[in-house]
Amino acid sequence: MSKKYKYCDNEIYKGDAHQALSSQFPNYQDFESFYSSLADCETKDEFLRVSSSYLFFVKNGDWHVNVSRSIPVIEYFTNSFKTVALLAIIESLSDKKNVDFFEWLSEIEGKSLFPITDKPQLRKLYDEYKSEYGSIRKCKSFFVNLSLPTKDKLQNSILIDGKPADRIEKFAEMIYKVRSKFAHESDAILEISNCYCFSTEKTKEIVWKLPMELLQSSFEEGIVAHFKNIAKINPA
Repeated sequence: MSKKYKYCDNEIYKGDAHQALSSQFPNYQDFESFYSSLADCETKDEFLRVSSSYLFFVKNGDWHVNVSRSIPVIEYFTNSFKTVALLAIIESLSDKKNVDFFEWLSEIEGKSLFPITDKPQLRKLYDEYKSEYGSIRKCKSFFVNLSLPTKDKLQNSILIDGKPADRIEKFAEMIYKVRSKFAHESDAILEISNCYCFSTEKTKEIVWKLPMELLQSSFEEGIVAHFKNIAKINPA
């Protein structure tokens, strides 16, 4: 019996993917050629999962408020949820299974780790763990793979003491930080908006001008780049 796939066995999801990522293809034939270049059903299924999730949770998805004194869609509410969903999809692209810190410590070979004698040693180990398995690693890797013009736009959307973010990794860190404040402290994301947003980071002045549309178009580019890289490694 052949294996069944949730997404690539149903043509409707291919339509979702084209609708989600049409900005990246001149026409449907180019989209179809790209889809056909994906190596196998597992890769096609993953591509359709990611694209359909993005379409419903982010691109054509809005958080609606059913409160009499409020308009149905409030920009900073819906952008907060969209940002969490966007980064969750990026995190889901990793080919590494999730490993908690203790499991990681226990599996390190060739090192006599225990007992861990002090906080600096623990911090150093935790930083190593985060660089290998932390969610921020996945986020940075995704944005690093974007084209130079797109990275330039993103870095220029955040000014730190009057200067653009000097690295795309810094941009990724700042996006992840505002996402985490919303996810863990219900602090709405005001920074992603069509308006300017002013904030501080320690003694530095931060000016944000990052529309959700720019974040979405960058994500769409990044998704196609991610699966193109897979196609190069595992050609159809």
